[in-house]
Amino acid sequence: MNNKINNTLMIVGLGELGGTALELLARVPNISKIVTADFNEDYGVRKTNTALMGAAYASLYPNIEFRRVDLNNIEETAGTIKEVNPRIIYSAVTLQSWWVIDALPKEVHKQLYKDFCGLGPWIPMHLLLVYKLMQAVKVAGVSSLVINSSFPDLVNPVLAKVGLGPNVGIGNIDLITIPWRKVVSEMLNVPMRSVQVYVFGHHYSSYNLGRTGTGLDAPYYLKIMVEDTDVTKDFDIRELAKEIPKRAKRTTGTQINWVVASSAVRIILGILNDTNEITHAPGPEGLVGGYPVRLNREGAKVFLPEGMTRERAIQINEKAQKWDGIEKIEEDGTVVFTDEAYNTFKDLLGYDCKKMKIEETEERAKELDKLYKDFAIKHGVKI
Repeated sequence: MNNKINNTLMIVGLGELGGTALELLARVPNISKIVTADFNEDYGVRKTNTALMGAAYASLYPNIEFRRVDLNNIEETAGTIKEVNPRIIYSAVTLQSWWVIDALPKEVHKQLYKDFCGLGPWIPMHLLLVYKLMQAVKVAGVSSLVINSSFPDLVNPVLAKVGLGPNVGIGNIDLITIPWRKVVSEMLNVPMRSVQVYVFGHHYSSYNLGRTGTGLDAPYYLKIMVEDTDVTKDFDIRELAKEIPKRAKRTTGTQINWVVASSAVRIILGILNDTNEITHAPGPEGLVGGYPVRLNREGAKVFLPEGMTRERAIQINEKAQKWDGIEKIEEDGTVVFTDEAYNTFKDLLGYDCKKMKIEETEERAKELDKLYKDFAIKHGVKI
């Protein structure tokens, strides 16, 4: 095995999210080297050059180079990864970006994206490319840490069951910590830097809290600190949540990727620079859902504040995943969907899948992609 690791960062996928993360990272001094990778070579070279030249206007001259990668060719991808031998691989690949579903008319969207259905049934679209990437990493024999941006609350634990789990995810739970801090700082009239929160919860809660101030029906834990004082009991958490869409509303659509990419960059730099800082992330240590984590050169490890146990934290997230349409993950990585998710997708899309084995991912992804495109066109959405 090739265990010699340099400080190179490899970014796989230069779309809306990966491309934005690249722009931010290109403007961070002293990253030794960034290798970008994408299937579309012409676009990838252009995107890489754009980030490099943009950084030059700030008198920064990052060492960035592009490599074409086709994740469908696992052996070829493994060869590239082995040659680059990166310290960190940041994966920003998916077959279906989250905002694709948001393009549906609101009433139609509500029929698909509801409690006990949510994002879970879309798992083949988010899992497939990361699954292939992790196979390539294993074949390459490197010790690179992989940071996954594609539904890590579910993708990471599924892959961990078969020994291919990414080290940690980005976004999701992390995207709601800053809104919580902003709301508390305004209500208590204290600087936001003085407010810290510790949150345990699934994608379902973070998604809904950020948009509508709801999502607390699923199991969830929030601890609020101002400096060294625990002020959690000073608030009715459900009432506090209602302030998020008022005091911490954000841009919608793909513009939110600046925030998502910022979450990714913090996690990347925390590991790359061995900061030992505490932040939040989904899918650490192959676990379901989101947790506070400590970042250092070893990766991301779950951090437990006073009053929380590891067993309780895991239980919160494993119960909460049902609200996102996931009944459970079996020991071989098979995803079992809730009855609500199964019936909804069968009735609306004609997608008949109560369980999905990991080896069925590609077949299911192709099926679901076709069914969704037909469904979207039927409801006036151009694909």
